[in-house]
Parts: sequence; structure tokens; C-alpha cells
Amino acid sequence: MSKRMIATVLCALVVGVLLSWFLQDLTFTGSEAKGSSTEVTSSSGPQRVICMSPAVTEIVFALGQGDRVVGVSQSSEYPPEAREKQDCGGFINPNAEMLVSLRPDLIITQGAAADLTDFARAHDIEILSLGLTDLDSIVSSIEEAGKALDCGPEAERLCAAMRLELARVSARVAGMRKPRVLLVIGPVSDSLKNLLTVGSGNFLNDVLEVSGGQNIFSDLSYDYPMVSMESLMERAPEVIVELRGEGKVAPEEVARTKAMWSAMPALPAVRDGRVYVVGSTYALIPGPRIAGLADELAAVLHPTEGR
Repeated sequence: MSKRMIATVLCALVVGVLLSWFLQDLTFTGSEAKGSSTEVTSSSGPQRVICMSPAVTEIVFALGQGDRVVGVSQSSEYPPEAREKQDCGGFINPNAEMLVSLRPDLIITQGAAADLTDFARAHDIEILSLGLTDLDSIVSSIEEAGKALDCGPEAERLCAAMRLELARVSARVAGMRKPRVLLVIGPVSDSLKNLLTVGSGNFLNDVLEVSGGQNIFSDLSYDYPMVSMESLMERAPEVIVELRGEGKVAPEEVARTKAMWSAMPALPAVRDGRVYVVGSTYALIPGPRIAGLADELAAVLHPTEGR
């Protein structure tokens, strides 16, 4: 191997490490994971696991522990093999009969899930509740799940890969002007009233910042507030992005969305033709594929920058 090739390889390795450190300082520091609690006490790795949210399902499978999963929440669609597991209802409305019949030794859920927690305690089933709110908590929750499933090294590798991918996105848009962005959790109604958007303290706000955008409602304390047309006129978004979690959106649906927004030509985003629809199955899931959303948003916000 030539000296020039060796130098090139070493340079690439150094850049990768520095990017990983950069994002860790930029995005994942300064706050503890919010809403995360653990009730796992067993010292042996559980073998019959139920995942009671789509994000939890993705995390467990991404850790390579899908063979331990005996049941998933009703909305778990990814990875495809998760659909082959038993449907256990939602974490708000769990199927108690199914949960009991599967004889789990661990239930992993998301957030408070009070009814599910009470059920698990009443049936002497261990439960792990992950606080998947912002980017910090997604990473720490993956580490928690790794400990509970006795696969800590896999969790470390997954978190490192996520940090690196996010760092690459952040580095790609570094130094570029951040446009004012309205994130809409769609689809929107024909009247454009009561839009559900993104406030502060959640993973979508964090991902938007990594992607080189400025959330126009980041000053609101609610995670997902409803906003009025009047507030949109005041804040004048330069880019509007409607997030769809069902997957790829048909071109005619994108055209319909843009046509609805054309009713507000005074908004800079509408005037400049910067209304977008991002449809991906991971768009609204706080899980391991979050870097994919960051990559898509960066491409939308900074279309002239190479991916």
C-alpha cells in the first residue's frame, strides 16, 4: 500500500472519529433522558419479550434480539419480520388476554403507559419503560434496552452508528443559513385549521436542528402544540414540511397538499414554492432510523448541498 493511500485511510478514520465526537457534544449532551424508568431486576437475559410500541419494536430488532420477541404492539410495522409476531394491542389499550397467553418474562413499553404498568405488576411481569422523547433519550433508551436484554455491546455499536450518521448530516449543513421551518404532523385538513406541529423538547425539534433548520415554534413548551393560521402569519415560515409516517406519499397527494397551502400565498414558504411532504415509515418514530429522517430533512432544507 502506498504512503498516499495509507494517509488517505488514516485521514478518513480521523474524520469519522471527530464527527462522532462532534455530534455527541452538539446533540446528545446537556440533558438527562426524560420520562425513562426501569423496573427490570432479573440478572439473566429475558427470553420472551413483548414490545409495546413501534419504536420499542425497532430498537429490539435493531439490537439483533428479534428472536426473543413473542409479541408486538398493533402498530409495529418495521422491520417486516415484526409483523409475524403476535399482535398485543397498543400500550394505551393492551390486549390483556394475549399478553397473559404469551407468558412474557419482560414487557418493554414507551413513556408512562400507566395501565400497562399496572397490568404487568399485577401479573408479576417485569416491565421496562423507555422515555423516547428527545435525541438524548433515544440513545439512552437504546442503552437501557441493551442492559435489560444483556446485549450491551450491540447497544453501544448501534448508538455509535447513529451518532456518526447524524454527525455526517450535521457536518454537511454546517455553516449554512438555517431557514425558518414549520413542521406539520400531517396530513392537513382542507381548511388548514388546527395544525399539529412541533414545539421544543422532542426528537423532531432536535432532528430539525441537526438538519440545518430553525423550528418556528421551538419557543413553545408543548411537545406537539396545535397552532392557528394567525400564528403562522406572524412567524412567516420559509419552509413548510409535512411529515407522514405511513411511508411513500403518492405524487397526487403531494400535489393536493401543495394546492391546499396555496390558499396562504402571503407565507414565504408558499410564495417561494417551498412546501414539501416527507413520507417515510420512520418519520414519526423515535427509534434507530432517526438519522434517515435527518438526512431527508437536510436534503429538503438545503437542496443544493450534496448528500
